[in-house]
Amino acid sequence: MNAILGGWMAGYAMATLSTIALTYLAIQPGPQKAIQKYLDVPGVLLAVPFSIGTGVVWTMAGMLLGSFYKLGGFDEKRGALGAPSWVFLLFVAALAWLPLPILFLFSRRFWWMWIGMSLCFLGLFGWLMPVLAER
Repeated sequence: MNAILGGWMAGYAMATLSTIALTYLAIQPGPQKAIQKYLDVPGVLLAVPFSIGTGVVWTMAGMLLGSFYKLGGFDEKRGALGAPSWVFLLFVAALAWLPLPILFLFSRRFWWMWIGMSLCFLGLFGWLMPVLAER
């Protein structure tokens, strides 16, 4: 049960960070013109639907990763780099790396945001969630 709750907490933190990142993207001049072309809403007002959507998606993903951590027996593996399970850390690092090439093709201008969000994902689900699952 601790792994699922730890996943939910990490997912909620990731949802908050995603809301901030998506709202920042929505208020940029290029995306804001595209948003106002299809929706008659300023980019800042999209923060509420972003928050609701990311909250649901990331907390669900966190609970699934927490369940996968517990059911996969990763809590019994050896730790490395401060994480309780090096195998799970490697798995999460692979998941964090997967969207980066597509995001860099989408917009290289926001490279710092893509790398930052991937590192947050790695930190929250690779280190924090397993630590919370062990308590």
